[in-house]
Amino acid sequence: MRQKCNPPPTGLVLEIGSGDNPHPRANILLDRYPGADNRERGGDLVVDRPFVVADAHYLPFKDGAFAYTICSHILEHMDDPLQFAAELRRVSAAGYIQSPSEIAERLFHWSFHRWYVNLEDGTLVLHPRETDEPFGELFDYLYAYNPAYYFFQRSMPDLFWVEREWRGDDLQIEVRDTSPLRLRDPAFLRELVRPRMSLLQLIGLFVVSLVARALGADVRHRIRRLLRRSYV
Repeated sequence: MRQKCNPPPTGLVLEIGSGDNPHPRANILLDRYPGADNRERGGDLVVDRPFVVADAHYLPFKDGAFAYTICSHILEHMDDPLQFAAELRRVSAAGYIQSPSEIAERLFHWSFHRWYVNLEDGTLVLHPRETDEPFGELFDYLYAYNPAYYFFQRSMPDLFWVEREWRGDDLQIEVRDTSPLRLRDPAFLRELVRPRMSLLQLIGLFVVSLVARALGADVRHRIRRLLRRSYV
């Protein structure tokens, strides 16, 4: 997936919750749980550059310490999202947040997440995740082993991922009791499922999907490191 993550060529870049797949541009990594418990990671923790153990609600850095902060699949874990956002704005001039969408959460149902995340007019809107797990691990297996489903999900990034690149004070996070998704509104649904790629892009993505699902996780990890990309 092509991320809308654009760290500057100069200046310190922090990555919070880098886990097993740190961004190549990150200068400093931060994680709250440095142990070998991988229930919430895709693999073993990677520590290949300066690494800080800390709680992201209270970052141990001075004001304005970083030019950019990357937070990929972290917001949905936070105990206090508003405090977390305040800390991001305090220590960093800009940054990037990516989370699974509410639709992805309801399909995959990661039991260790606390929030559904949506993006509404530039504001990240969170509401508490429900405990039901109607599909079990069905969609995890579809994504891992079925090229057709992998292709479908990658072709509809707005349906499955929420991305927000922010600068200065424009990072806005709001906590609500209910979902902002208008799933009974035909106009909203048509926009939600509108194709985002051209025919040539879709053909290229399908070929990549076939190849990617044929490769093991270790091979994909080596390719990511070679291409200096976070996702392959």
